[in-house]
Parts: sequence; structure tokens; C-alpha cells
Amino acid sequence: MLMSHLGLILRQPVKCGVLIITAFMLISVKVTAAPSLSASQLQQLQQLSPAQQKQLAKQYGIDLSMLQQNSVTDKRDSSATPAVPQRVTGAPLTSSSKQTNATDKKGEDSLTPFGYDFFAGQPLSTTVVDDLPLPNDYLIGAGDTLDIQVFGKENQQYQLTVKRDGSIHFPKYGPMPIAGYTFGEARDKIQAMFAERVIGVNVTVDIGAMRTMQVYLTGDIKQPGAYTVNGLTTITQALIASGGIKETGSLRAIQLKRSGKIVKTLDLYDLLLRGNSQDDIRLLKGDTLFVPARGPQVSVEGEVLRPAYYELTANSKTLGDAIAMAGGTLPQGYLSSVSVKRQTETGKKQFNLDLTTRQGRNFALKNGDQIVIAKSAGTLDNAIVLRGEVVRQGAFKYTPNLKLSDILGDPKRTLKPSADLNYALVVRERDANRHIDTYQFSINQIIADANSEQNITLQPKDQIFILSNGVDSEFWDDADINAETKQQQQQQQQQQNNSQALTTTAIDVETGAEIDLQQRKQAERFVDNITETVDEQKRTTREAELLPIIERLKDQATYDQTARVVEVSGAVKFPGVYPLSKNSTFNSLIHAAGGLAESAYVQQAEITRREIMNGKLTVRHYPVDVSAMLANNTKGFVVQPQDRINIKTKPNWHKNNTVELQGEVRFPGVYAFERGETLQDVIERAGGLTQFAYPKGAVFSRERLKRQEQERLKMLNRQLQQEISSLALRRQTTSAQYTTSPSEALKLAEELQNAEAVGRMVISLPRALSGDQVANIMVEGGDKLYVPPKNPVISIMGEVQFSSNQLFEPGMTVSDYLERAGGTKQQADKDRIYVVRADGSVMLPNNSFWFSRNQKQLEPGDTIVVPIDTDYLDGLSTASTATQILYQLGVAWQAVKD
Repeated sequence: MLMSHLGLILRQPVKCGVLIITAFMLISVKVTAAPSLSASQLQQLQQLSPAQQKQLAKQYGIDLSMLQQNSVTDKRDSSATPAVPQRVTGAPLTSSSKQTNATDKKGEDSLTPFGYDFFAGQPLSTTVVDDLPLPNDYLIGAGDTLDIQVFGKENQQYQLTVKRDGSIHFPKYGPMPIAGYTFGEARDKIQAMFAERVIGVNVTVDIGAMRTMQVYLTGDIKQPGAYTVNGLTTITQALIASGGIKETGSLRAIQLKRSGKIVKTLDLYDLLLRGNSQDDIRLLKGDTLFVPARGPQVSVEGEVLRPAYYELTANSKTLGDAIAMAGGTLPQGYLSSVSVKRQTETGKKQFNLDLTTRQGRNFALKNGDQIVIAKSAGTLDNAIVLRGEVVRQGAFKYTPNLKLSDILGDPKRTLKPSADLNYALVVRERDANRHIDTYQFSINQIIADANSEQNITLQPKDQIFILSNGVDSEFWDDADINAETKQQQQQQQQQQNNSQALTTTAIDVETGAEIDLQQRKQAERFVDNITETVDEQKRTTREAELLPIIERLKDQATYDQTARVVEVSGAVKFPGVYPLSKNSTFNSLIHAAGGLAESAYVQQAEITRREIMNGKLTVRHYPVDVSAMLANNTKGFVVQPQDRINIKTKPNWHKNNTVELQGEVRFPGVYAFERGETLQDVIERAGGLTQFAYPKGAVFSRERLKRQEQERLKMLNRQLQQEISSLALRRQTTSAQYTTSPSEALKLAEELQNAEAVGRMVISLPRALSGDQVANIMVEGGDKLYVPPKNPVISIMGEVQFSSNQLFEPGMTVSDYLERAGGTKQQADKDRIYVVRADGSVMLPNNSFWFSRNQKQLEPGDTIVVPIDTDYLDGLSTASTATQILYQLGVAWQAVKD
């Protein structure tokens, strides 16, 4: 019957190797018992498909759960050595059989008992220990198989199993007692026996298969029971195979019992903390591992390397021992006051111990003690801190009579090139509330005279702030230019030159003049050179550097003490809010703001001060002479907190007093002017107009009007969008047909947002040149004047048959020119025809028959515009609707008549 089953298997379409393994597996099957599979057989069985595995398991009683188990039998025979310890008794641990750990912590407690995660891993079921080298101290016992190879004069191979009496039996030489010997001793004994009895042979001895034996794991084990192990299994290997130790079990007193007596006690802390595996000995047949209940336990948390729960023993029960088991304290741990909380019958007791003393380290702990190592303060004691634009920021040790020059040393080596040498600060804490005072100093004065008052004597915890002067040191100090960067710069320059070569001229959007780009760039550089500009980036950098100090001074202000800050505004390089230092003066605050700007008016400045008079806030203004202040001629004036220093600007000082003349001017270009100059003055300075100039067509653009016009365009665009939205709502109730949907109209309105204002102002240049006080306006910064050449052309555009440019002829009227353009179209709005003059003004022609003789004459450069009749489309829609109604009435009447 077995052979018939084998034949059935052989006819299955499986691999040849799998057939052979399956055949050997079936031959070893006993009818009355479930088959025992070796590791190689299980490996081959796992290669089959799930359906084939299920079919074989059903026919031959194979338990598929064996594929998931950790223990397998050796491939040599059915009783071979297990690869790992195999559990043979007891019920497996399930979720329902798990016991609740008595020490499990609830809530947010993140501490875990130390050492129990050592048993988290499990050995792989495919590990074959027969391939591992066998140690010489391995004890030979009953069940071990020795492979003995004899070669030389005789060639023999023996596979001898140690019998129960402890001996092996040679076919020719009889029994030899070997049990109890180590592997090294047994090998030497066998080799010596062959050397005595056989001449000219060599002998090698190896272990073919180790014996299996049964040991017992009891106590607080996750899966207690009897386990089948091999002769190399140690205490820890057996514990790992059992799933580990419960957290109620002890890691420090694991007992190995042999014949009812304790032969070894294993402390796993020696292995986990010190790497000492001396007590992790091999098991023998019948040994029992007993894990007792856990002993006293304490928690260690805070500034230690390994916060956890630790088990104590009689030899390690002091505070120093617990800290050592936790890996020691971290550098920031505060050792002078270690907290120990103890639960007693009367409640909790608090102990604060000094771990730096022997008494504190020898403090005896008890079960349940909670040890907390607090974090030490992060502030620096007895140190000076250097911050800002220095080469090496950090702390320096404080010594008595330490001065700023001692910290700064050689400024060329200590400071960065971007350091401000005229303004720096010392921030000092004055009380336990950490309120601060500031002291201002000048590095330049310290360099010039080390004995000056600027060389402040420092105190512990002082912080020195070196501010930035805004110089780009990376650019100015880097003498080597990267070749790749240089090549990129050359390529960019070449592209720029090519672009300029292609487009040398352009049309000015504001005036319509044709301008030379190269001259325009030169003009812009001229404006930049004569214009005073404040570097906003430098100003922002200084504000960011001072912000933490300013905020701290504001936070410590009280009812009776205002914040010690002042504001410096006006004609200074870096206007803003600055700390009012203990040694601050008017001059030092001006230095803090970067000094006076070029536009500063030094004869008079203003200090605004808030004062409380009779319980009311009053604001007073004090004029000061800046030049006298800077010369130290005015004494007795003291700047107070919350003062506002306003440095006035010189009268008639403007940043951009330039005007650009374009077109038919004798010398066009950009001209600087003094406030009060008129258009006539500037044109006379430019040499006047050329003989080809057409003054009546002059175009004038003003930057201020351009900004106003841009804002009005935005407002009109918003109104247009609102009207289109309301039109979309009215469309549903009207019979008119619209060729453009409201959504398309909204898109058009969005495009109008990109329209640029030109800021054009209509002027009469001939009147201005003649000295007319009304037309001869004063010029402003950014003005542009374009004087076009004579252009005897009349332009006709709009709803005419043929838009064109006609030659100007004196005496011709608007009607005459419209006739030359073929007349107006049907949709033209003849009542709203207008003329745009060459100077930008608009003229409405008189179309009345009775007043046609009073019509204004056209001039060269004028443009006649014929607008479209906006009601024309609505008229078409009405006619179309009426036609449809009449048609429907005709059809209905015909139907009735028929």
C-alpha cells in the first residue's frame, strides 16, 4: 500500500528533487504515528504549492503546523539532534493565557524594566548546529555519534554511537569507555588506541550527531515546560527558546538545578552590563532551570544613559549601584541633589542626596524607590559670552578685572571684516529677575586708547554683542575667482552685449519717444549716483540683531520704570529703535544709528519726549543743535528713555531731482535741477528746441501722476467687474441678445489689470516757452518731456471704411477727412466723434449745421476717432426678436385660415 501511494506521488507533475525527498519522507512514515520530518524534508515541502502541501498533509497525516514551528529533527535519522531547543510539554503561550504583569505601568510612564528585551529575538528554525565547530570542552555522553576516519596503511570509516553504558564499540577492537570525557580528551584517547594497535595509519575524529536530551524550564518563564535540546545548549539559549522571562521573574538569580541541587546561579546583569558569560554554562540531561520571582526593584529616570527599572541584589542595593546600572549620569545631570522618593506605610518620603559624596552614593535603596536625576541649569557660571560678527563665538572664562580688550585681543584676528567698529554692546544682568542693562562702546576708541572709558570692566555672565556694518566680506575678501564662475560671468556679459546689439533702441511707454537704450542706462546710473539711497538690507540686518535686546528691555518695563529704549529717525543711515545704554549720550546714539546721512540738517534737530504732568501724559518737543552736540559744546542735556530723536533733512533736499528731455531738444538727456525751476528753465539749459521741433505736440509725463493713475485704474477695474457681475444677473430678465458672455467680459477685465499707467499731463509747450506763468509749470523729480518733430499728418481711426493717415491741409474739416476715409460705417456713433490733439488734449467738433462755421481748426498731428455705437447690437437683437414674433404670428394665422 505504501508503494502504491509512492507511485501515485511519482505521477504528480512536481520537480524531480521534490519527488525524491517526498519518497524518502513517505518511506519513513509509520502507520500508527504522525511522521517526523527533518529540516531538509520540511524545506523541500515548503517549496511545494499550498494545494500540494494540503493534499500530502491530508493523505499521510502530516501536520502543516510543523512548518511554522522552531524545532525540527535532524536529516540524519528520526531521533537526530534538534537544531534549537524543542518544547515537548506544556501548552503554548496564547493571548488568553498571558498573565498580567504586576509591574506594568499605566498612563504616560515610558520606563520599562531593564534586560527583558534580551529575550525578544527567536532563533531561526533552519539553523543547523552540526555545521558549527565543536569546542574541545564539549562533554561526550550517551547518544553522541562519533565519525572516525582511518587512512594510511588501512582505510576504515566508523560511525559509532555512545551507548548507555558510556562506551563505543569498535568491530575489531571492542568497547572503549568514553562518556564523561571532553571532546578533546576523547579524540586523543581514540588516536592513542589506534597508534598502539595499528601501525602506519592516521586517525581523525569528529562528532557526527550530538545527543538529544530533555531539560526543564520552570518558574516565571513565559512558556514553562520540558524542552528537547542538544549538548551545546546553554542557559541563555534555553531561556530564549522558551520565549524569555516574565517581567515578574528575576534576571539576577536564575538557578540551574542538577539532581535536586543548585549547581549554578546566573546573574544576567553580568552578561548584559559587563559582557561576562562565565556563568552561562551548558546544560546536561535532566537539568532544571528555575526562574524565581523578581527581587527588589527601583526606577531610575532623568539625566541618565539608560532610564529603566532595575532589580537589586544584596550586593548591589546602593544609590551608586543603581546609577551605575543605568549607565551613569549624563553631563547635564545635577548630582548635588538627587531625588529619591520612597513609599512607606505612613506615606511617601522624600530624600535629596548628594551623589558627589560617599555618603550619598552609599545610600541604601529599598523596593519601589523612585530615583530622579534632574537637569542642571543651562546658564554659564563665571563666564563671558562673545556673540555676533566675530571669528569665534563662544564663552570665555571670567577672571577679576577682565576688560573688553582682553576678550577682543587683536581685532584683526578676532573680528570679522563685517564688524561695526563704532557701535557694539555689553548686555549685563543686574538682579535675580534677570533684568538687563546695556553698555555701549566703540571698538575704534578701545584700539586707539586701551585706558579709555570705552574699555569696560566686565562682570560674570556679561554678553558682548558685535554688530554688523553691512559690508559683503565674502566679495571683498575673496581674491580667487572660481574659473566656472568667471566663465558664467563672461557668458552673461556676451549675451547682454548680443541683446544690446540687436535692440539698441526702444519706445518709451510713458512718452512714446524713441530712445537709445545705452543712453538710458547711462542716465539711470547718473540718477543712482546723485541720489542718496539707504541700504534697506543693512537696516533690516541691524534691526534683527537688536530685536532680542529691544524685546527684553520692553518686557522688563514696569509702572514706575519705562523701557530703556529710544527711537532715532530722520536723516541717519539706520533709523530705528535702539537700547538706551547706561553710558549712552546723544552722540553715541547717533553713532548707533550709523551716523548722520548726507541730507542731515545739523543746525537743528528735535527730541520728542513724553512726560507725566499732574497725572496726565504730555508730549514736549525740544530743539537741539546737532553740530554743537557733536562738538560736545552743549552740556547738561541727557537723553531719557522713550525719547524720539528726529534728525531733520536739509531744506529743498530731494533724493531724485532729475528731469529727462527727449526728442527735438538741442541737447537731450537727464538734467538735475533745483527745486523751483520751471519747464522753460530746463529747456533753456538744454539749448532750446531744434528747428525741426513741433512744440504743440509735446508729450509730458510725471511720475507722481503715474502712481495716481495706476491706483485709479485699479479702482475702475474693480467697478467694471462689479458691473459685469450685475449684468450677468440682469441678463436673464431681458430679451436682448449679447454676443459676449459675462465670463468673457470678466476675462477682459482681468487683462485690463495689466494695463500700465503713463502719467501723461497735457501741457502747452509754446505758452510755457513764452513765459506764461500758468503753462510754465515747475518740474518735479522723474518728469519726462518729449518734443516730437514736425509731422504734417492727420490720423483717422475707428468706425470708418478705411483707417488711414492723411496729409494735413489747412482749411480741411473733420467731415472732409472722414470723406477721404470712405465715410463712416453703419455702426458708427456720429454724435460722439472726437479729435485727440497732438499735445494730448481732446477737441469735440461741432457737427451742427447751424454752427458748423464755428468749428475749431485741425492741426498737424491730430487724430480723429470715430467710436462704435454701443446701442447698435441691442437694435439688431430687437429687430431679430420682432421678426421672429411676426413670423410666428404669420404661421399661426395661416393655420387658422386653413
